Amino acid sequence: MKLNLAIAQHVEKLPLPRQSEVLDYVLYLEQKTANLSISDSERSKQLTAALKKVVDMNPYAKIDPIAWLQEQRIERSLPGRD
Repeated sequence: MKLNLAIAQHVEKLPLPRQSEVLDYVLYLEQKTANLSISDSERSKQLTAALKKVVDMNPYAKIDPIAWLQEQRIERSLPGRD
């Protein structure tokens, strides 16, 4: 028996919600396989571009590091120990 037929027979026996999960997993595997086809140099270029965007956005510009640190160090009461 061919593999695709065996898979189809097993999937047909599952309830509809489980069949949906199988489809989701198949789509995930297809996406994962497509991502593997990207060369390392292309992946490196994409990562570099993404990191440059983050640097340009400067997400921590409005945060005062000293105020943040003081806020993190504030003593908090422990549950059940008032």
